[in-house]
Amino acid sequence: MRRREFLKEFLGALGAEEIEWINETPEKISGKVIYEINDPEEIQEFIWRKHESDVPDQKVIALIKLIRKDNLLSIDQLRVTREELRRIFNAEYGLSSTEQEFSSVLEALEEVEVSMVDEGKETDAYFIHE
Repeated sequence: MRRREFLKEFLGALGAEEIEWINETPEKISGKVIYEINDPEEIQEFIWRKHESDVPDQKVIALIKLIRKDNLLSIDQLRVTREELRRIFNAEYGLSSTEQEFSSVLEALEEVEVSMVDEGKETDAYFIHE
């Protein structure tokens, strides 16, 4: 279930209004990102080849939730600097993460890639960068 929780926030931050889950096995999870509920053209299939144990930790999930809630992305790029994001993150969760501690959380998020699927083939990927 952590995969679904993470993907809901991650893909939501990237514009998903809804996610339709298609298949879930121990090795992968797949579905469809729905960008506009009333427009059947605004759908993208995806697959994430990760086990539950591979899901980023709770601090990374907290960070992506914050990015989504505060609309801190422009397409897939952060709208704020790393330092500004650390300040917002610490304030939101009552933390005092150092620059190094926060960098490890942000870099774990930036390592995430979720493959887009077109006509049965992995063609591109969802990711977040600075």
